[in-house]
Amino acid sequence: MFGAVFAFLEPTVPFILICTFAVLLDCYTAWSLSRRVKKKFPGANDGKFKSNYAGRVFVTLLKVYALTVLAFLIENFIFEGLPVKLANIVAGAVCFWQIWSMLENESSCNNAKWAKIAQRILVDKTERHFDIDLHELKDKKKGGGDGKG
Repeated sequence: MFGAVFAFLEPTVPFILICTFAVLLDCYTAWSLSRRVKKKFPGANDGKFKSNYAGRVFVTLLKVYALTVLAFLIENFIFEGLPVKLANIVAGAVCFWQIWSMLENESSCNNAKWAKIAQRILVDKTERHFDIDLHELKDKKKGGGDGKG
């Protein structure tokens, strides 16, 4: 029975592998952001990958797998005669979402020129992921470093 199900769903394997790779790369860039935040704002976080993050990654992967399989089934049974590639569209959307997240992770808490430009378009994840109010930290640095505070 398992072999029959696997053989039937085998066309989804390339999409699942590509999406899994994208999710894992996003995890790496999030960990990299955590390390940058730890260096820039000591005490804000410990810069480690926690088990609850692994749980969230696992749930995300399960959702991606389920969505990919569902798109494949809809493509083959509901839109049977139409030239619609739903599995390709779903995999492309997931990869776009992950690449966007990777760019946000890499540009957050980064002083590189490209990151400053990207921050005008992308979200700075430093505050959201690590419960840091960057405005308060920036105000403290400005107030304490100008000789008036």
